[in-house]
Amino acid sequence: MRRYITYLILVAIFLTAAAPAMAEGGAETAILKVNDLMVQVDGVPYELEVAPRVSDDTTMVPLRFVLEVFGAEVGWDSEAREISVRHNDTEIRLEPGVAKAVVNGEVQTIAGAPVIENGITLVPLRFLVEKLNYQVDFLPGTKEIIIKQLPPPNRPPVAEFELEKDTVDQGETVYFNEKSYDPDGDLIVETKWTGRERAFFAPGEYPVTLAVKDSQGNWSEPFTRIITVTEEVKMDRLTYNLHNPIAGEPLGNISNISVLDLEQVSPAVSMDRLQVMISNSPEVVRDDGILFSDVLSGETRLYYHHINGAGENKKIYPLVINQSDEPVLMVVKRVGIAGPGEAMAVGRAAAYRYLDFNAGSAKFVELQPGQRYILNEDKNSIVKPGEAVHGIFDIDARGDLSFQVISVGAQEQIEDYSQLVILNRDDVHIRGTFPMANRSLSVQLDGQEPVRLVVADGSEDGFLIGQDTNTSLMGNYPRQSNNSGNYGVIYKITMHSKERVGVIFSPRGGVFAGAGKWDGKAFYLPNKGIMKPQTEFALIGILEPGKEKVLEFIPPAGSYLPVNLIFVPF
Repeated sequence: MRRYITYLILVAIFLTAAAPAMAEGGAETAILKVNDLMVQVDGVPYELEVAPRVSDDTTMVPLRFVLEVFGAEVGWDSEAREISVRHNDTEIRLEPGVAKAVVNGEVQTIAGAPVIENGITLVPLRFLVEKLNYQVDFLPGTKEIIIKQLPPPNRPPVAEFELEKDTVDQGETVYFNEKSYDPDGDLIVETKWTGRERAFFAPGEYPVTLAVKDSQGNWSEPFTRIITVTEEVKMDRLTYNLHNPIAGEPLGNISNISVLDLEQVSPAVSMDRLQVMISNSPEVVRDDGILFSDVLSGETRLYYHHINGAGENKKIYPLVINQSDEPVLMVVKRVGIAGPGEAMAVGRAAAYRYLDFNAGSAKFVELQPGQRYILNEDKNSIVKPGEAVHGIFDIDARGDLSFQVISVGAQEQIEDYSQLVILNRDDVHIRGTFPMANRSLSVQLDGQEPVRLVVADGSEDGFLIGQDTNTSLMGNYPRQSNNSGNYGVIYKITMHSKERVGVIFSPRGGVFAGAGKWDGKAFYLPNKGIMKPQTEFALIGILEPGKEKVLEFIPPAGSYLPVNLIFVPF
């Protein structure tokens, strides 16, 4: 009994022995010496009651002093006869005389059992270093032990959101309140939703998941809530989107509209003289050489789209050469570049970037006689096998310039481009220079029934006819080229209506993923995923009575034409 009372007295001394007062968060550095009572804490000397010592090759240090110097909390559980330690997210429980510890609920063996000496508990230094994120350096010459508190390890962000209602009717807006945060105060730089919709249009249970990424590159654990959609219908999908419009929003299948049975509108059409040079044949590139070349001046659009079909990396890029004896000013007025990547994805991305281009970013380049200039030199032109690259450039050349699209090995440095041969076209895809590449359509809507506008079908909206002059360079006459799909053509569609009208996009020729510009703002079309032909639709926007709206559109590389615009009064 007397021994037990003595033990409790020693523990009480352990709990009341004072450590130096530290600023919030603790000290930065403590320097101790083996068998020396003096210690320095951030340069200030203090005296210990028990000196650090080495026992059985294990360095033992005063537990409470070291921990509280670095901002940890130390306590004693008299019933369990355990010492408790809390520091940041770490909780440790120790028992004097026992060579084990419980760290965050897990039992672990330690190098030496904690001991009590003159009422002070000593523990193995290595244990503290490993479990509490300290750095320790030992200087054998002076027997100094330098302990530094390291910054806590970066913790991942926490994804979280609330729902205003977790049970909603069909066609009822779901309101999300995101509450994600980062415990270290890092910025959340990316959010990734799965299953989130503005509204749902079929009964059932829908999981919605959120994950977030912080500025350190750490992703959160996914956070999921379930939304229950009832049998009650407030609005169908089309009605909901007409009253809550977002450009590019997918509409699914509109079963009550038979597109081909709708009356066609006849727009007023005008074209300008801008020419488009298209390099898309061969689309799949296997050899080194010139994919297409032409000498042009004035307002010109360069449009190329190619896939690396070789078994090695390649460089595919547009080159401009001044072959004249005088300097030529070139103005790069508008640009959309994408890739390397999947063929349809780069077509979609380049179209969006082209339509979203800021006119203030135009470049003025004066090319000296004989000078060569790579248009996308600041972009990655290394194309891996199977990847595609795509570029759209609007250029005003104030004199004759040679425009070429080049394919060479990724490691090659080309000095003499005249040694490159012109590659054969594949007779499937498009190559040539085509005039009249800007097309303006004016549509007046007067009726109260749905109607449609056909775009790029080759009949109601004719295809451009041009020439592939490269065949003459190869010993043949220039070849007439048909731009099936009007790729590289900019459509500017101006609309007026007497009624309130929803403008809906319908791909007819094949799968589609592109972009448009509505109310002066570029948008993806559709704004998520891709569209299947004839059975899937997307919203462009709303045309109010008496108001003018303009849609700017370029057929995207990798997608299929024709397309229809459907005008639905409501």
